[in-house]
Amino acid sequence: MKHFINIILVISFFFLIAGCTPGADTPGYLTKEQVLRAEPEADYFELNNKIYVKETGWVEDVKLTKDEVVGEIEDGMASHLPLGTKIIAPKERRDILIADNRGVEVRYLLQIGE
Repeated sequence: MKHFINIILVISFFFLIAGCTPGADTPGYLTKEQVLRAEPEADYFELNNKIYVKETGWVEDVKLTKDEVVGEIEDGMASHLPLGTKIIAPKERRDILIADNRGVEVRYLLQIGE
């Protein structure tokens, strides 16, 4: 009987952990709702069903080389970026994207749950 109770507890624990995984549609990626719940005034954009948030600090210190334009801000895609802003992927990383609005560059980090 004690062994049976231990098995039930372990199974319950796994269900609890599975329910805490962020990103309902894409496991591990945070949704816009999750990002805004944590930071209501977040400067973000959405591209290919992934949310990127403006970051400073270490993201600004990473040496990146612009590679290809992967998108352009359209209506409803971003909280702060103007329409027509180009989204550029760097050669070195895919979790950081560069928003280029008429020569002003801002780096955005892919939002992934922990």
